[in-house]
Amino acid sequence: MNNDYKVLVVEDELSINDILSSALRSEGYSVRSAFSGKEARALLKTFNPSIALLDINLPDESGFDICKDITRTYSIPIIMLTARTDIVDKILGLELGADDYITKPFHIKEVLARVKNALKRIDKYKYKCEDKFVLLTNNIKINYESRCIYKNNELVKLKPREYDLLEYLSKNRDKVFSRDTLLTQIWGFDYDGDERTVDVHVRRLRSKLDDKDERSLIETVFSVGYVMRYNNEN
Repeated sequence: MNNDYKVLVVEDELSINDILSSALRSEGYSVRSAFSGKEARALLKTFNPSIALLDINLPDESGFDICKDITRTYSIPIIMLTARTDIVDKILGLELGADDYITKPFHIKEVLARVKNALKRIDKYKYKCEDKFVLLTNNIKINYESRCIYKNNELVKLKPREYDLLEYLSKNRDKVFSRDTLLTQIWGFDYDGDERTVDVHVRRLRSKLDDKDERSLIETVFSVGYVMRYNNEN
């Protein structure tokens, strides 16, 4: 079943790269390894991966630059590999388009679980968009079955986590949720993340869906969290 998925592992430390690649292959994934930014960029074009595991510290360039370029060109999940204490690195990676991050040192079972969950979200996008849309505003509509979002009749590409967050808020309109609650509902009980992860994803949604000088689709409730209102019209 996993043979349809291709995983790109970008990690310059040979032992870590080897452990990750071997474990992923044992799960049935097709895997390619890159040990530098140059190799990663070449494999993105030729290998066409379904998902990328991306180390921040590479010998020739920053993983952040590669993350930004992947987000700009490809619609694949990115899981960043970073040091446990580098909270700033984690947030920056999310800001640049990463979907998730794994801190070092990590347990290989955690990596496999994160990859599996990310790919499950990809599966949800395989259905074609139909006409069963729900209006969020007068110019934004959502199809919960196909996970399609349209703004001004143009398809908006959302990352899986972005869509999950938007769907959850839209199905619970006028309910205010704390960041911690959203982390639990969207990322899961075992997610070892910072509450700022939610802020980053809200900002990404706003940048894609909000109109300049208009009220945001997602409202910030000071000192509490976020809410999507029924009467939020542009």
